[in-house]
Amino acid sequence: MDLYSYDYLIHPNTIVTYLLLALAVIVGLMIIFNGFKYMRDRTNLKYRDIFITMILIAILSISIGFSNILQQRNSSSQNSQTTEMVKAISRSKHISTSKIYVSSPQLTNGMTVKVGDKFYQATFNTSFNSYQLQPIQLIPTNITYHDKPSLQIGDLNKEYLVILFKFLIGFVVLVIQINISGKGNLAPSNAVDQIQNYVLGGIIGGMIYNQQITTLQFFIVLLIWSLVIFTSRILSRQFSIFHRIFNGEPQNIITNGIVNVDTALKNGMSAADLSFKLRTKGISNFQDVKSAVLEQNGQLTVTTFGDESLSYPIITDGTVNAEVLEKMGHDMDWIEQLAKDSHKEIAQIYLGQYVDDHLVIIPYPTHKKRPWYYELGERVENFSHNHKLTPESIKNAKALQQLKELSKKRHLGDKSNKDDKKPTNQRGTKGTKQQ
Repeated sequence: MDLYSYDYLIHPNTIVTYLLLALAVIVGLMIIFNGFKYMRDRTNLKYRDIFITMILIAILSISIGFSNILQQRNSSSQNSQTTEMVKAISRSKHISTSKIYVSSPQLTNGMTVKVGDKFYQATFNTSFNSYQLQPIQLIPTNITYHDKPSLQIGDLNKEYLVILFKFLIGFVVLVIQINISGKGNLAPSNAVDQIQNYVLGGIIGGMIYNQQITTLQFFIVLLIWSLVIFTSRILSRQFSIFHRIFNGEPQNIITNGIVNVDTALKNGMSAADLSFKLRTKGISNFQDVKSAVLEQNGQLTVTTFGDESLSYPIITDGTVNAEVLEKMGHDMDWIEQLAKDSHKEIAQIYLGQYVDDHLVIIPYPTHKKRPWYYELGERVENFSHNHKLTPESIKNAKALQQLKELSKKRHLGDKSNKDDKKPTNQRGTKGTKQQ
């Protein structure tokens, strides 16, 4: 319980205001110094960033200082009513004002008043121009006496600090979540990434200014949302049904110049939307389109006749893409056999793509000490096996034969140039030709 003396009421707490103004003056001097450095060296952007930061700090300090001044003026007018009541109690009780304490600097119904060693409860009428004291007995509790103004932050400044802490927590959690989740928020590729941006923005923006939500509660809510996001990622990677629900699958809108109307309407794409997306790709006639695929992020990937066909990965993250496999006209036994031919299992493959009648695979790292290191020999072996390369075929390769012939020509050319550079031979030859 806090009790305030008469001296506390008549002397406003201006220490914080003076400190803020002093901080603004110090920052102003730093602005002048840094501005001088920036004018001398404009190529160094460090001084520019520091200059802008210092200006913002100075403006913030001055703004909070004036806000405190306005609050003190308002509280001083309210404190004056409390001081008048203390004077009236001093006259009626015949006791010094230094021995009278109140539980609130402003008049409030039910406030506690200590007169000497006795405690009273003050009740007021609706206009707060008359009061009545009733003796009360306090429950034993710790009482803090405020005789003179001390260095106190104040309620308004506490609110600013709480908002600052919430901003910092939200900023740190958001950055960590973006980095851990693979930076999908920066370029959303599916609905989950986009929803993550919306919800995080709503959580941070809605809870920062709500004083009823504490900093700890705000942090717990951010952790709960992070848990929901990463749980959805685990489910989408482990189970194909959740992958289709959360991330979706590429949809063929146009195949060989024929528009799949059912697929377009199923994805909510009207004819006007389809025409607009094709025009953005520089295509005016849909019959020129060999393949138009609606990706998970809503973008349209278009391939015209004459372009190279798109090749989607068959294996991603150790699982087989059943839809791509079905479009290719193969089954699980076929892809499993290709993986076995590469001396790998499906679960050991990070990415597998079928290119030029060969399965090109990128396996997961096998080195525990260096997890992101791919052994060069293993990659060469996989490439050689996929493309049926043998030492004999490499030896008889046309490119290797051409390289040998080019090397011989250069060797013979260098030898003839050395012979031509001899001084005696050059002069004798020239003389013979002239004769």
